[in-house]
Amino acid sequence: MHPPESMLPGTATTWTLDGRRARDPRPGPAATIDLDAAREGIRLGSGPAADMVLALDLPPHARLVDRWLRGCDVTVVHESTDDRHLRTTAMWRLHSSPAPVRCWQVIVSAQTSQLESDSTLAVTSTFRASPGDEWLWGERTGDGFRWRRQSHEAATAVLLRRGAADGGLQSVLVAGHPGEVRGLEARGSHGLITIACAVFAPQLEKGVLLRSRVLAAAGPAAGDEVWAADAVTSFAALPPMLTT
Repeated sequence: MHPPESMLPGTATTWTLDGRRARDPRPGPAATIDLDAAREGIRLGSGPAADMVLALDLPPHARLVDRWLRGCDVTVVHESTDDRHLRTTAMWRLHSSPAPVRCWQVIVSAQTSQLESDSTLAVTSTFRASPGDEWLWGERTGDGFRWRRQSHEAATAVLLRRGAADGGLQSVLVAGHPGEVRGLEARGSHGLITIACAVFAPQLEKGVLLRSRVLAAAGPAAGDEVWAADAVTSFAALPPMLTT
């Protein structure tokens, strides 16, 4: 039997609570979750220029029905009031990594009370574009990990190299767990860069529980291909989750 993920080396410390805001206590720019606006995911930085990672692209009629913080997990539950009747749970988890890199993961699950429903969802990360931004596409290979400048179907990770972040250089990684995501997309428009990770098959039956995991990490530009590949590899090594 596999140990629960909260006991694995990939987990780290605990969130702290400041009013309705959960905060990552590890050193670095502020990383917070607003429990009243959890669909925005984790905010990196502060003010209107803050980036948002691991946000949920929920149905427009989804309403927040429950939320709680326990240890290294922040959990929220939404239910859609449209004909999808989709109940979506998101758990944002602090994920350990060697400083100065910081990692987070979101575990998304979905159920429906309908006999059959559309379970299409995405986990999105949005960044303010700046001159010099570029991104690489990563995939696991038989003997390691490879980064490319062109998008390709086998990619499970995107490494965004920031031209300027908080006055300096920083790189941000977004990666889906192998076998749990349907695809990655990175695009730039209207001064924003969005990385979208599609989760779940489009069809969900009553009594079935779907689960997917997506990782985000932020770290220095120097050596980013190495620490990002290490983060993806350790994330992919986590044991599979139970589904029904």
